[in-house]
Amino acid sequence: RALVQELANDLHSRGLKLFVSVPANNPEFDYQLIAKVTDGLILMNYDQHYPGGEPGAIAGQDWFVNNLTTLLKVAPREKIICAIGNYGYDWSTQKGKKPGQAGVHNVSVQEAWLEARDSEATIDFDSDSLNPHLVYEDDQKNRHDVWYLDAVTSLNQMRAARSMGI
Repeated sequence: RALVQELANDLHSRGLKLFVSVPANNPEFDYQLIAKVTDGLILMNYDQHYPGGEPGAIAGQDWFVNNLTTLLKVAPREKIICAIGNYGYDWSTQKGKKPGQAGVHNVSVQEAWLEARDSEATIDFDSDSLNPHLVYEDDQKNRHDVWYLDAVTSLNQMRAARSMGI
């Protein structure tokens, strides 16, 4: 809080602006104070599921909208910039182990498509999260859960944000 306030005071005294990137729905961040003293918040509205956690949607549509709704309660809409993702994660799991224990790595949309093609896996557009994913087993018998964001998720998210005035 002190750092953001000091930066804002210094930059504003020079006629400059301050925009701060903030994670979605993190209680350690004082969104209200940041919105009050800065020129804008850049909401990183992704990583619902992430390396170190369970496999799942990168930014499920309901989760995405709920984060914006929550932020709008403490920050003026004209100060909110919503950042969206265009990437994914591949959680690999060895038989009998916890998901992701064999590793998690970032994938681009193209890499996810190539993994689907090479493994002959079907890409499923999850009807709950509105995020695409695929599951396959590699030559070492590791299960791969690949979730990613693509143009369809981007369009859905942009339309939702725009309908909220963001």
